[in-house]
Amino acid sequence: MRRAARRWLVAAALVVAPVAAAGAARANVLDLFRDLQIAQSDGFPDYEIRGQGVGATAFGGRLYGPLARVTLTLDVAQGYLRIDDRGDGDGAAHFVTEVAVWLDREGFPLLGLSERALRGGVPFGGRVRFYSHASGQWTLVTDRVMPPQDESLCRTEAQEVEESTAAFEGLGRAITLLPRQGTDLAVWCVVPSPVAGTGRALAWDRATARFTEGQRLPGPPPWPDAPAPR
Repeated sequence: MRRAARRWLVAAALVVAPVAAAGAARANVLDLFRDLQIAQSDGFPDYEIRGQGVGATAFGGRLYGPLARVTLTLDVAQGYLRIDDRGDGDGAAHFVTEVAVWLDREGFPLLGLSERALRGGVPFGGRVRFYSHASGQWTLVTDRVMPPQDESLCRTEAQEVEESTAAFEGLGRAITLLPRQGTDLAVWCVVPSPVAGTGRALAWDRATARFTEGQRLPGPPPWPDAPAPR
């Protein structure tokens, strides 16, 4: 992972004016998440995040409602947040939402949103979306910035991710892990992919605002899936 580059990008991101109103309070990953949550109400995670910084907490969500056991990992300095929804009981499937911020060449924010469903800490489906604000409004640009991995890596049917899909709908077999540190992605294949347990790194190229395919990751994948420690 390109740790130094990531720190530079995040430092720059903290001085970008918020997308909701130029010249207002300075943006961070939580501000961007909240703004996109309002702009993209269909299919976007609707967890309520209260507070800022280390005191922020997450609640609810459409999966299990007010009974959901939800925890929030918020790292504003690194431009990263993670929501762990453990459901409303011991038998419930867990759902992880990750958000990270990159900047394109012109300094506009690119927000990555990765979601995955788990049983026993092992993912069984996931999807990833990327949103750009270069046009002045949020635009879904996943196909422009990330090469699809379902067929090329996981050898499964291509998974088209639509903005309106939510929760457990439309999950594929390629699990995308967003970086808390660094700028690169890791994609892992899960059952029933015939190559479950293998993965690939995707490197961020700010000049082209795209991720490029990097080295194969032979495994084992980082399961059980748990928030990275500080």
